[in-house]
Amino acid sequence: MGAFKLEYIWLDGYKPTQSLRSKTKIVKDFSGKLADTPDWSFDGSSTEQAPGGSSDCILKPVFVVKDPSASTVTWLCARC
Repeated sequence: MGAFKLEYIWLDGYKPTQSLRSKTKIVKDFSGKLADTPDWSFDGSSTEQAPGGSSDCILKPVFVVKDPSASTVTWLCARC
């Protein structure tokens, strides 16, 4: 099928105002279904979402939609 770009988007833990964060992952043969969207890890200490000694966090997508503004095949994967 080809390569697909998945853009993982979430809010960081900064207070009083959170900011958007994102990571991009290239995958092969993506169906576009939430169930087929892989989990992905990130360092939560850099986003104020975990202490430095235990900073591995998992991005588990809760919504996926095709990005209408992208010129390539891009899917936006949101996390709450």
